[in-house]
Amino acid sequence: MKRKFLILALAGITLVLGTSSKPITFFYENDVHCSVDGYAKLAYLKNQELKDNPDVRVVSSGDYVQGGGLGALSKGEYIVDVMNAVGYDAVTLGNHEFDYGIPRLKELAARLNTDIVSCNLIDLNTGTRMFAPYKMMKFDNARIAVVGISTPYSFVSARPSYFQDAEGNMMYSLCAETFYDSVQSVIDQARGEGADYVIAIAHIGDDAFDEINSSEMAQRTRGIDVILDGHAHSVVPSRYFKNSEGKEVLVTSTGSNLQYVGKLTLSDKGEFAAELIPTENVPSDPDVLAVINDVKSKYDLQTKRVIGHCEAELNVDDEDGPRQVRYKEMGIGDFCADAVRVCMNTDVAFMNGGAIRAALHKGSITYSDILTVFPFDNTVATANMTGQQILDMLEFSVYVLPVEFGGFLQVAGLKFDVVMQNDTPVTVDVNKKFSGFLASPRRVRNVMVEGADGTYSPIDPGKTYTTAALSFLLKEHGDGFDVLNGVPATDTGMIDVDMLESFIVDSLNGVIPAGYGRAEGRINLIY
Repeated sequence: MKRKFLILALAGITLVLGTSSKPITFFYENDVHCSVDGYAKLAYLKNQELKDNPDVRVVSSGDYVQGGGLGALSKGEYIVDVMNAVGYDAVTLGNHEFDYGIPRLKELAARLNTDIVSCNLIDLNTGTRMFAPYKMMKFDNARIAVVGISTPYSFVSARPSYFQDAEGNMMYSLCAETFYDSVQSVIDQARGEGADYVIAIAHIGDDAFDEINSSEMAQRTRGIDVILDGHAHSVVPSRYFKNSEGKEVLVTSTGSNLQYVGKLTLSDKGEFAAELIPTENVPSDPDVLAVINDVKSKYDLQTKRVIGHCEAELNVDDEDGPRQVRYKEMGIGDFCADAVRVCMNTDVAFMNGGAIRAALHKGSITYSDILTVFPFDNTVATANMTGQQILDMLEFSVYVLPVEFGGFLQVAGLKFDVVMQNDTPVTVDVNKKFSGFLASPRRVRNVMVEGADGTYSPIDPGKTYTTAALSFLLKEHGDGFDVLNGVPATDTGMIDVDMLESFIVDSLNGVIPAGYGRAEGRINLIY
């Protein structure tokens, strides 16, 4: 089980870094994922601080325009409008800022009334950065460079075709192979321009599974004073690391969904301190709240229709922690995979856990509810696969367990065991794409395929089966599923949320059975 770094005490760790004439405050957040109500609370905190301190800035470490219905329906526009009402001073790009494609990203950037900074997003056609690498913020006696940094794994978690030309050649780079050198060169540039301090607004996360993460960046570079991190949804009031010159680097992260707002202060003695402010009891700024209510009204007009009833809670989290749909079989995973299998009429079906973004609650189900489950506007694809190809696909899907993986597959029409004691035989490249198998025991065992009569029989490696999954997985090979190279897939054009509505209305007669409230027993993790 991946354990998030969680500190309940919210006191910041203080670092002595230099001097400035008066306090400077940065409010920061990460991974809001369309939880727009929190923006009104952030604006309230900002405006209260401005009453006594003119040197207040607001920044974001990414993942704001996707992750909920408001973002999906407007392709990010509603979220940008709310952020404009708050008034940001700099933002960087999370992996989900790429979910609508590069052309749409450019449109949203033009609509956003602040600077996007990203030091490692390169347009390979021109050899130049798409956005400025940093923003120099000037105060009375201090110059602070805010450097934007995006995870190179964005090209795996978003649709790979968004970054390729018609021949499949990459059109953009996030500098995976030269990441730390690329970041260092920008830090050196900012310091050379006269920056007294460098604050990184980084969307890279603290997962040890990823070779590129915030703790490694802190230790393998020089010149960064503070890292405001995102991507992993970790709640980190304050951590510190020694950089390559032995100097302390403060790392902090707010979790997700504006549960906390971060407050970074540079005192008049040149000391940085970070704290996380719980937003539960923070009032809402009325002006920003008015904008939020306006976009919600537009959204409700399009999504409030009731499509069915749910007889149980279908959760993505459980007592083991958040986002368990990325670790193990969950009832909502069975439900989504069944929807694919039934609507596509295939032998088996797959649903990558990272595509299931929210729970379905007991009671009436609206179109808005299912759009929150599937906000990414993915289409569904089908393919004929041999039993061996299915076995290889399943093996890749569990290779990082017990670490969280968006590519962990929920399944329909299959049952199998996962022997957790075995080391994975899977190898991957620097971009976390499948590269091969080692000659060692596999984790996936005892794979059984469900027949038309509901009985199960062992999978036949030489037999061909009909399969279905999201195009992101089956056709685009998202989440690094290059194990599917050579498997021809057909994009049906059916949108995932429309498929889910069809399954509920036409196949389940409008009622989601209580049995989906728990895992059926399709995936058995053996520890």
